Amino acid sequence: MTARLFFCLVAGLLVGALGAPGMASAASLGFAPPIFVDQNLAGGEPLVTADPVHGTLVYTSHEGTTHLYQPGLATSSVLPFLVGYRDQVNMWTSKDDGKTWQIVNYQSTGFATDPSHNVGFSDPDLTTDAGGRIYNTGIDLANDALFSSADGGITWDRGTPQCHNGDRPWLAGGKNDEVFLATNTVEDDHEIFQSTDGGNTCSSTGISDSGTLPGGTSYSGDGKLYYVPDRDMLVEPTCLGGGFCDKGLGVSTWKRGDAKFTPQGIAYNQRLLAHWPAIALDAADTLYMVWDTDPRKNDAGGCANENPGEGPVPFNGAPGSPLPNAIQYASSHDLGKTWSAPVTVAAPASARAFWPWIAAGDAGKVSIVWYQSDKVVDLDCEQSNISLKAATILGADTGSPAIDAVDAVGRPIHDNGVCQGGTTCVVTGQDRRLGDFFTNSIDSRGCVFVASGDTTKADPVTGKARAISLPIFLRQNSGPALVGGGDCSGDTANLGLPASSSGAGGGNGATGTSGSRGHCVSRRRFRIRLRPPAGERLRSAKLFVAGKQVSIRSRGKLLQTLRGRRLTLPIDLRGLPKGAFTVRVEAVTVSGKRLVDLRRYRTCTPKRTPRSLRHSLRSSG
Repeated sequence: MTARLFFCLVAGLLVGALGAPGMASAASLGFAPPIFVDQNLAGGEPLVTADPVHGTLVYTSHEGTTHLYQPGLATSSVLPFLVGYRDQVNMWTSKDDGKTWQIVNYQSTGFATDPSHNVGFSDPDLTTDAGGRIYNTGIDLANDALFSSADGGITWDRGTPQCHNGDRPWLAGGKNDEVFLATNTVEDDHEIFQSTDGGNTCSSTGISDSGTLPGGTSYSGDGKLYYVPDRDMLVEPTCLGGGFCDKGLGVSTWKRGDAKFTPQGIAYNQRLLAHWPAIALDAADTLYMVWDTDPRKNDAGGCANENPGEGPVPFNGAPGSPLPNAIQYASSHDLGKTWSAPVTVAAPASARAFWPWIAAGDAGKVSIVWYQSDKVVDLDCEQSNISLKAATILGADTGSPAIDAVDAVGRPIHDNGVCQGGTTCVVTGQDRRLGDFFTNSIDSRGCVFVASGDTTKADPVTGKARAISLPIFLRQNSGPALVGGGDCSGDTANLGLPASSSGAGGGNGATGTSGSRGHCVSRRRFRIRLRPPAGERLRSAKLFVAGKQVSIRSRGKLLQTLRGRRLTLPIDLRGLPKGAFTVRVEAVTVSGKRLVDLRRYRTCTPKRTPRSLRHSLRSSG
């Protein structure tokens, strides 16, 4: 079968282009069983990112030094930790969508990278610049290392062990070979430093993001920041009033050339349970912020009032007995100047929900993950079973979002307290094995994956708790995709689409349509011929553009699903406004295997795609 398809600016061509999206057309959110990335190394504070160009996933975590659990030090699991210790954050890569993982091993030394580029066991973070270079960071409680990879995380060829002094660095990839590192410095509270050579060196002076608001409330950057490529600016979450964001949350923004960050509006004005909020940007530049609330009784029943046997313990929460709390988010269409009313994602009646993280895709599509106890406890000093929850939210930028929430693992990932006292937890014997956060992100299919620590695997010899958590990886396998439309039941594959346009990826996880800027129109068109992997035959295919399924006219009929032995599509993007648009193909083979190819093309491209880019499908799953 041969079909002709033309993309044009008229709204009628795209199916269901208007209105707040619902979830009736897709299966419910679901995840494949968790995979242990490693059976010996620590997995607290993990992150994972996808490199669609090299077909890899990169996973990183804290090396575990300041996460050690005292009772586990007498178990056999300590020996692999000590043997593998290199004073560098842990890193692994996967070439099969996370089914298997390989430790990054620099020249078989056991180091992840050249030690002259990277020193620091703690506080990893991942980001990608416009050219596809991946960056990571690590600290030794004083220095902030910065290092990068140009081959999907296999080797890390650039870096410096001392971008600057500081604590809890966060990264945001900018233009080619550019990255920004935010950190809490000794000299100026919170500053952002810039590297323009792939992480080999950093600016000697930073850009300040701290100060006092007009009403007298102090603020400081705190949490992962993002680069907004179409506006050439940075946005960073801020904590108000110090401590655990005691007086609420906001964001600050910086435009290239500004002397310092500018604080914007306040999204929430109460204290948090977590150390910091999390933010994300969707493809339409809508900004989202997520947080956990911390309501308490006015009594002396909290961990901060007294920890039996140890006396008062600093930095471990607010006074008062805990009450059931909530996970909430707000959205902003003007990069934080104004915010929507808070939206409650979860409010368990007899539990505590905490440490939310957020990832955003196409306009109005976000994923939020969080931990949740099985009873109301003060987490810092009281035991509970901790589960990992996840929600897909469609229409998140509207007043009537559709929320689908699940237990992503189907079992607890931790059974104990969760200390938030930082490095003091090891001294007091409290349990900090999960670290201070965990994360979600978006893979090359436009679907969610999650990185978390897991403490449920006992020591193989003693059967007792290990001194560290182990890293696990979760991959969405049902429910709507956040990028490109369709669902998440298929494996990543190359279905004949030409490579994505250079610089069209965004680097922040949002890979849907971007906003239109300028008045030029696209000249881009190309033909794709879908071809199956070796030993397979295609049975059917669906096509999505800019997150919407497209009807295809073939032999006088409008079809949503193409069927037949030969599937050829001439695609014409001419006439579309300047921007970047996703093209997604979902195919089913005769044997029932589901495949997904998702690409992003920048319009107003001056040259046509060469015929040489018509290539055969090679399955990467």
